[in-house]
Amino acid sequence: MSDIGVGVRTYLVSKSSVTDLVSTRVFPSVLPQAATLPAVVYTVVTGVPNDDVLGSSGSVTAGIQLDVYSDSHITSNNIGEQIRLVMQGYSGTMGSETVGAVRLTNRYEMYEKPVDGSDLGRHRVLLSFDITYVNEIPTY
Repeated sequence: MSDIGVGVRTYLVSKSSVTDLVSTRVFPSVLPQAATLPAVVYTVVTGVPNDDVLGSSGSVTAGIQLDVYSDSHITSNNIGEQIRLVMQGYSGTMGSETVGAVRLTNRYEMYEKPVDGSDLGRHRVLLSFDITYVNEIPTY
């Protein structure tokens, strides 16, 4: 079974420009409550087959969201930029997935207020990518 999310994680943790900043703290879907920051969360938001009039084309375009969390605005931005530099325009292998194209579609900066009454909230950079990758054509 194809899992582009796992492929993205495998790819990111293979890049020293990313792991020098977050180590291997790249998590699926949700930031663990006790996670050490900085960290990255990946979410597969959409997956749209690139079918044509003859049926399945064998490729899918997935919407992937990467959220960078840090205690510092500068750190979140630096990590976001390193991720953009290794992702945007990439084609090749991500884990076991064969990727044809990666396109940055959005970037946002946010601040999450603390929930514990302190003054220490979290800075967040959200990057959205469209990733087109090879998917097995179903047999009937």
